[in-house]
Amino acid sequence: MEIRETSLLFPETEGEGPVTASTTLSFPRRVRRVAAGIAGYTARFEDNEDHHLGRLEVEVSGRVDDDDDTIVNVRGVFGLRDWSNEWDDPYSGVIDVAVLAELSPVSTPQPGDARGDLIIVDAESSQVIQHFRSSDHLAPPNVFPDNSIRLIASKPTIVRLYPDYDASSGLPVIASLNGELVVEGNGTVTTLSAAEVITPRRDVATDRGNRGHTLNFVIPENLCLGTLTLRGKIFDQSDPTQFSEEFTRTITFDTQPALRIMAVGIEYTGDDIVDDATDTDLAAPSEADFVDVFDFTDTLYPIPDVEITTYQTMEYDGATISDISNGCDELGDMRDAVGDLRGDSDDIVYGLFNVGVDTGSVGGCGGGGVGVGRIGNGGTAAHEVGHALGRKHAPCDNVTRCAQPLNTDGGYPDYSGYDSDSIGEYGVDPRTWYARVIDPANGHDFMGYSGGDWVSPYTYKALMGAIPIPDAGGAAFSTARASVPRRRDNEWIRVKQPKLFLRLDIDRTGNVVVHPSFHFPAHPRPLPSTPTDYTIEFVDEEQRVLSSTCLNTDDDCCCGCGCGEGATCRSVRIRQAVAFPTDAKEMRLLRCDELVDSWPIPDPPHVEVEVDCNGKYEEYHKENQVTIRWTVSDYDSTDPEATSDDRGPWALVQWRDRSGTWRGCAPRTRENEVTVARSSLGTEKEIHVRVLVTTGIATGVGEWSGPCGELAEPSSPGAPQVDIVAVPRGENRAELTTNPRAVVVGPRIGKRGNIRWHGSDGGELGRGRTLDLSRLPVGQTVVTASVVGAEDQVAPSHWLLERTGHNRFFVLSGDQHPDDPCAPPDDPDDGGHDHPNNGDSEEEDSDNEYEKG
Repeated sequence: MEIRETSLLFPETEGEGPVTASTTLSFPRRVRRVAAGIAGYTARFEDNEDHHLGRLEVEVSGRVDDDDDTIVNVRGVFGLRDWSNEWDDPYSGVIDVAVLAELSPVSTPQPGDARGDLIIVDAESSQVIQHFRSSDHLAPPNVFPDNSIRLIASKPTIVRLYPDYDASSGLPVIASLNGELVVEGNGTVTTLSAAEVITPRRDVATDRGNRGHTLNFVIPENLCLGTLTLRGKIFDQSDPTQFSEEFTRTITFDTQPALRIMAVGIEYTGDDIVDDATDTDLAAPSEADFVDVFDFTDTLYPIPDVEITTYQTMEYDGATISDISNGCDELGDMRDAVGDLRGDSDDIVYGLFNVGVDTGSVGGCGGGGVGVGRIGNGGTAAHEVGHALGRKHAPCDNVTRCAQPLNTDGGYPDYSGYDSDSIGEYGVDPRTWYARVIDPANGHDFMGYSGGDWVSPYTYKALMGAIPIPDAGGAAFSTARASVPRRRDNEWIRVKQPKLFLRLDIDRTGNVVVHPSFHFPAHPRPLPSTPTDYTIEFVDEEQRVLSSTCLNTDDDCCCGCGCGEGATCRSVRIRQAVAFPTDAKEMRLLRCDELVDSWPIPDPPHVEVEVDCNGKYEEYHKENQVTIRWTVSDYDSTDPEATSDDRGPWALVQWRDRSGTWRGCAPRTRENEVTVARSSLGTEKEIHVRVLVTTGIATGVGEWSGPCGELAEPSSPGAPQVDIVAVPRGENRAELTTNPRAVVVGPRIGKRGNIRWHGSDGGELGRGRTLDLSRLPVGQTVVTASVVGAEDQVAPSHWLLERTGHNRFFVLSGDQHPDDPCAPPDDPDDGGHDHPNNGDSEEEDSDNEYEKG
């Protein structure tokens, strides 16, 4: 007699009942008789109101399929009503089902036939996190259908096959189980081998948290497109003629835009530095540092790629020592300075500072499309970009495990007894060749502070709709835009319209400070996460209201009730793009419809711009300088700072890229000129710059366009090159715990091409950004990552890697051999340690940071 367990999910329902749900179970041979019983159930009213229970209906049944007698169809009926006996309340539930099946006797298989005691019962498809058999460890409303988290195109996918093996069948015993997965689609057929051999067991004994209980396969990103048909087969490791019936599953990938990042390396020139900090410790991080720090974000986010769209540097001399109990604290000002560089771009702007900067207990700050963080902290980068995209903190219920952050997400799910910021579901790490499993018992959402960073289904699904979609400018842009449904009625047309990028602070006593703000056309920007009871409105000369906008903040516990009933409001920090009528003559701040303060809006000043290109622009990375100067007339300031000394009004300098997007090339300044590297103004021969000058609110604009130097030859030093990340640098022999990832680093190129990996013999090891280490032969291999199909020449990258007989992987760094980066080190000793291959222990994530903003 076979015993199988399954569950039936009944999502939220209102206005009807009882409702039905069904599933199927497969068995390795013919089912003679079957019975289904209720093993347990969960029922709840979704509106969380108190009800006098009226009637609960729970029913299950099982029957052998008419067309295939190895399949059992399970059906359930569920209904819940309160005392009114009407279906007027939303309800949901889960029924746990036990199925008893009497199977035909096992017979010795004929040559070429499958064994009758071995079967693949199910498959889990996951890229980072997935719903699968959720009812085994979660309760409604956190139970979702299996494999219901959508898969993202061009992102590596892990498929876990769940075997069921009856060792008591009388057939020769299988001690070790192996398998293969045939992936068919997009005109190709690829056969993948299982990452590890496992010990077979009954499905009811399978622990999803143990990778050694399933046969795991990594589908490389270059195959993860469109619709794929998967055909899996498992077999005796010692005798492949002893195998299971083929298991078939179809999976589909959805197109998502890349996460586009404007990278800003921050050179710190202020006073808040750590002891013994050197100039190197305060220098601006390089573009390669951004590639490294965003590797973790690339893994966790529902995106195909993190794309560094621009790279530039800036100086910052403000205070940075911060207290996490005050949110971002001083780092909020650094974030504002970096945010000036965003212009009208929809890209996320991220500033990276070096290890010598003392930031107290805050490691980063994010919000409003902007983030800053420390070099090397991948968890912080993922966290702050989450804030930049509007995500709040995951809650903390234990201060001995995590900090209790401000701006906590009140909607974060309560995952059935796990930590308050648990990921809830089981995650998988596609960076590892053996498919590391992350357990919800110790895996925490990266938007919290507990360490063990991973991502919950709640955060992952929310981010799917939060990634900015590029507007125009190439195939990547048009593909992402095409995936967005267009309204036939043209109810909303996405165009740039005048926005005032308002910076306004209100302290707890009600004092208001409007910092110099600029207005220029931009697309709609997401609102900060927390509403306030403040409103900004603009009026014309006749005091008619032209527009009114409710103000939001990225802080929480702000206005209205403070931090509890009757509590005094803390300070309110507003950084919001508000609609700006160009004929406005006054700006008013209201709280609950009562006037708090007002400011006149004069005519904008007149701005004239001139550019000195300072000679030829010969190479991308040489310090060719461009000086941009401006003069201002007809200036009538409402900004008290502008008249406090002899310096001029505040100005922003921006440049226009090939897609028509304006981006900042220097922080705001009160000087009348800036000098920037020619490379920060794009790679086109002709440049377009503009200078915005503000009176405090009214903004004047001056523009300049023209040729400015000559471009570098594509083959010259400093042209784009392939860089391999997730590979330790500067060590003679370092172990690899994750698959290497290659990216193109350097000036922006047109068509980015495709990355190919080749071994010492010239044979192809794989395609796409990630190299599957399991493809390496035992011994040392010179691995080359190169780009094919790009418009510009891209220099390849070479590394000497080693695979031991114990399935451990090492990078043999060539740093000590400057003439030959692939020359082996002097001592390639293996060390004799066995890599865990039974799934009983999992490595901790190395990107855990406590100091986040």
